[in-house]
Amino acid sequence: MMTSLPLSYGIATAALDGEAECGDQYLIKKLSESVLIAVIDGLGHGKEAVYAAKEAVRALNESDSESLIELIHACHHALKKTHGAVLSLFQIQANNNISWLGVGNVTAIHWKKNYYAEKRTTIFLPQGGIVGLNLPLIQVGKFSVELGDTLILATDGIKPEFTSLKPMYPATSQTIANYVFKSYQNPNDDALVLVIQWKNTEVDS
Repeated sequence: MMTSLPLSYGIATAALDGEAECGDQYLIKKLSESVLIAVIDGLGHGKEAVYAAKEAVRALNESDSESLIELIHACHHALKKTHGAVLSLFQIQANNNISWLGVGNVTAIHWKKNYYAEKRTTIFLPQGGIVGLNLPLIQVGKFSVELGDTLILATDGIKPEFTSLKPMYPATSQTIANYVFKSYQNPNDDALVLVIQWKNTEVDS
């Protein structure tokens, strides 16, 4: 059984007006030695986008691998029969070291609680490409977090200006997700915001 990780999370999401279901999906999965965080945006909207995003979630759930490279290739294989998707994966270790990769335009930012940190906000820009159609040469990035830090992932249904938002402390993960969604949602697309905070609470998903 993995070491408990001090995580809490908040989610805000909505489908494009007129659509029955959102083509932006997320996954928080406990692995044997880590926690996997995924945000997936099926291309377009409507049934085809929902199908692609759910196929990626299924592939991630069915895989026993803890290798991000193997997981992205599993998604790529599963999505070949779809219109494709963009996604970002973050793997959180018990020592709060994080590995990540991204394909397409799911954007993430990391807020450091340490006010005097050299870079208090870091923006993660994924590589180009479409999972299921044209997968680029994948590179895995690494960084670390501390208690009090916040990670925000957002699909392109959230306007990119959200990356300039100053850290919000001591707001909860759900409060931040709701604020980002309400303030930066693009009404012409599916949208999703997932916020992870490092707190003295074990992840409950």
